[in-house]
Amino acid sequence: MAGDVRFALRQLIKSPGFTITALLTLMIGIGVNAAVFSVLDAIVLRPMAVPDLQRVMTVEEDRGRSKFAYEWITAPNFRDWKQQNHVFEDLSMWRQDGMSLTGAGDAAHVTATRVTADLFHTLRIEPFMGRAFRADEAQPGHDAEVVLSYTFWKTQFAGDPQIVGKKIELDQRAYTVVGVMPMALVWPTLSDVYLPLALTPQQWEDRAAHLYQGVGRLRAGVTAHEAQAEMKGIADRLQKMYPATNLGWSVKVEPLLDNINGDLTPLYTKLMLGGTLFVLLIVCANVANLQLARGIARRPEMAMRSALGAPRKRLLQQMLTENVVLSLIGALGGVLLAEVYLHFTLVSMPARVARFIAGWYTIHLNTRALVFSLTLAVAAGLVAGLAPALQALRVSLVGELKSGSRTGTGSGKAHRLRNVFATAQIALAVALVAGAALMSKGMWSTLHFADRYNPKQILTFLMTLPEPRYGTPQQQADWYAQSLDKIQALPGVRRAAVTTTMPYGDGGWTDDFRIEGKPLAPGKFDSAARMSVSASFFDTFQIPILSGRGFNASDGLHTEPVVIVSHKLAELYFPGEDPLGRRIQMEAASNRHEPWARIAGVCGDAAFEWVDQTPRPAMYLDMAQMPMLNVHYVVVGNGDVTALAAPIRKTLAGLDSALPLDLVQTYEQYLRDSTLGLMYAAVMLAIDAGIALLLAAIGIFGVMANLVAERRREIGVRLALGARQEDVLAMILRRAAVLAGTGMALGLLLAVALARGIAMLLYGVKPGDPVVYAGVVGAIALAALVASWVPARRAAGVDPMQALREE
Repeated sequence: MAGDVRFALRQLIKSPGFTITALLTLMIGIGVNAAVFSVLDAIVLRPMAVPDLQRVMTVEEDRGRSKFAYEWITAPNFRDWKQQNHVFEDLSMWRQDGMSLTGAGDAAHVTATRVTADLFHTLRIEPFMGRAFRADEAQPGHDAEVVLSYTFWKTQFAGDPQIVGKKIELDQRAYTVVGVMPMALVWPTLSDVYLPLALTPQQWEDRAAHLYQGVGRLRAGVTAHEAQAEMKGIADRLQKMYPATNLGWSVKVEPLLDNINGDLTPLYTKLMLGGTLFVLLIVCANVANLQLARGIARRPEMAMRSALGAPRKRLLQQMLTENVVLSLIGALGGVLLAEVYLHFTLVSMPARVARFIAGWYTIHLNTRALVFSLTLAVAAGLVAGLAPALQALRVSLVGELKSGSRTGTGSGKAHRLRNVFATAQIALAVALVAGAALMSKGMWSTLHFADRYNPKQILTFLMTLPEPRYGTPQQQADWYAQSLDKIQALPGVRRAAVTTTMPYGDGGWTDDFRIEGKPLAPGKFDSAARMSVSASFFDTFQIPILSGRGFNASDGLHTEPVVIVSHKLAELYFPGEDPLGRRIQMEAASNRHEPWARIAGVCGDAAFEWVDQTPRPAMYLDMAQMPMLNVHYVVVGNGDVTALAAPIRKTLAGLDSALPLDLVQTYEQYLRDSTLGLMYAAVMLAIDAGIALLLAAIGIFGVMANLVAERRREIGVRLALGARQEDVLAMILRRAAVLAGTGMALGLLLAVALARGIAMLLYGVKPGDPVVYAGVVGAIALAALVASWVPARRAAGVDPMQALREE
């Protein structure tokens, strides 16, 4: 083998043109695949360095509304699950709150994750510095300790090695830092600090308060299916024991990894990996074509070796060794390319978006990525080299030895193989280019679906009112009224509103409700998206009031609650009747007995999820009557709205200097951040498509160039017998057209399958879009024409006498 490797290196050095072309091609294919695999490995396969991550499950409540429904749990139900189950080693609970970091300059918004004291043990993660919480610290009045996330420690405290033992102020309460978690802990997403979940006895008995989330570690040998079955049995017993609050509620157990990834992230990354694997296949076809041409030139050498006694198996081993050595060298260059690719990937992602992606900061070329690259290299070498090697060994000893050193022409089978490889390149390129075109078209539509709101003229920011200081509805309503009045009075501001959910945002909170006078089966309720908004919200987002009225100054905490419902809700739940004046009650399933709200108006429909713009039933509550702690401020201005950020900060600081503004940005930037993951996938697919198109053109050029070289004598004879140059040109172009046409026909079939996957990612993408397919066919046809034109012109310019004299 060592001798084979040395000989392979000598052969590659002797053919610099072939070697450089093949290495560059392999480097692109392997490098891009290694980089995308590293991204997939970090954010989908291993977003957290948690031991036995496959045994860690999320435990949620379930009402069977849909398989994607996400339901929070109640503390007493969690306590019963923990006491009665036999499938979990550990079971923990947590919730997130927005808080203000105060006492150190300007107030800053932080996301605080309140956890039961055993959550870090459940995950089997030890602190990077200091310690985790003790059991006695999860008690009311004894919960003044805080653990920092690694990123928050680095960014907010500059990685202070003496941070443990120091005090920080959250919502104007002092907490002692007892530890810092390692970088590996990137869940729950957005966590800046961790606090003990210290519940009062009343909270431990409130079965109507679905405020928490659960996570557990399965016992060894227990499957998720077995855990689901046992937990469902416990939930069924609780339904019978507490029908007032638990009727209709069950349990859903699923891997934490699925919960972290969500529905779209795996699709993004698998689509990118699929696209890069297509590129690698095109690379293999391209290298195989190069090897076929080189193999024909080496037939005299193979004939001489065979004549001297070398068995075919030995010759095949030598040629495959050359291919694998070539691919391994290409893999080395590919790893360097992957490093550059990953560097630009990481630096191009805004920090405000990266913190939403679990595992983003752990992306690097690790051992698994290197093994993946080497595996790809060996596989590419074998795939690209096997057929050409076998073809090169099909030689006639007598014929080759008689011909001496003259260059032989390929057999009909060699020609067919080259045509097959070229056709495969074109087919894969068509599929990738069509997929990229569909995704780009969908992305363009996605980025502009909110243009009617003029998003560049809207400034948005988040604000969280701390419950200790704004614990009553009156305090919250007063703050919103005062702050909106102050902002509205600023120069350059046209309108200002607050809302819990913005169009094309996170979809809002889905709530169950009952309609007065409409009986429902026990445990069954109607549901709709629920939002609290200020009266100016509808004008701000150009949502018309179709009937009835909007909110006005007469609506307040001490007047009858009113609600505005969307046209979709009215159509679905009040078919053929006027909903105005009817009353509905929210949070019906939780038995919290919210007050009945009278329907005062019906408004137009709006989409609140960019992934699915189908209008959903929605109900809007008046922020003056039912205020919330966490809201989006929406400010419509004139000119450069980012210039309003400073006066707004100053104005609100004059009302309460301890309240921070978070994620201050234009609505346009908000929408772009929401779709950045999809945009990243679209750009990657477009890059893959460009590479595929280039390699396919090179493949056609290579096939046509070899064809012209091998048929040079024939072309000379044709010209000597009176054929016109135009006839020769047309003959070569017809051959290229047949190859391109066959490849495009096969590629369109692949493109339709790929388009269906893209349609799952982007709302409004049509897998059978005729405009896209027509454009792709035109682009590939043009590339094929350009690639075959130079060989065709060379063929037409052959000197008949020179061609015949060479023979």
